[in-house]
Amino acid sequence: MTVIRAVLFCTGVAMSLPPIAARADAGHDNGTPHASGAVSLTVARVEAQSDLFEIVGVVENGAMTLFLDRFATNDPVTDAKIDLEVGAVKGSAQAHPDGTYSFKHAALTQPGQFPVTFTVTAGTDSDLLAGELVLADPTAAKVGASDNPWPWRWGWVAGALLLVAGIAIAWWSRRGRGKGASQ
Repeated sequence: MTVIRAVLFCTGVAMSLPPIAARADAGHDNGTPHASGAVSLTVARVEAQSDLFEIVGVVENGAMTLFLDRFATNDPVTDAKIDLEVGAVKGSAQAHPDGTYSFKHAALTQPGQFPVTFTVTAGTDSDLLAGELVLADPTAAKVGASDNPWPWRWGWVAGALLLVAGIAIAWWSRRGRGKGASQ
């Protein structure tokens, strides 16, 4: 009966530990980019809405991809003219056949916090939308993630402690059984 208790105790301790993600080092990722459900820290977003329109901008690699919808119906707006101002940079977004718009500028690669103003004209409707864009420093995210080797080692430490606890419990239960049999 004490062995069952020891196994249940060790199982309970193991289940209470936080899960540890598997990591692949360079050269062990099969050379293909992998899709992840996790949100990347280097992808910046800006959102703005009014009574007429809702716009979302996603910035990656110096380009902002814009998604424009009617606010009331959530229908995509594919025939609009979008002028935008990001900080001190002004320009127009280019429409694409898939209903998205894009704006490229070197300023979108520089980290910082920028006010964004969208001027949207679609048919007879026109609106001014404002949002805030925060571009993180991509080197800061990489330094923080790779400089500390301890997060993956905590799994080994926890496993070793669990093993030692299991051995101690098994030894303790055998020691108690031996005393009871000799008396």
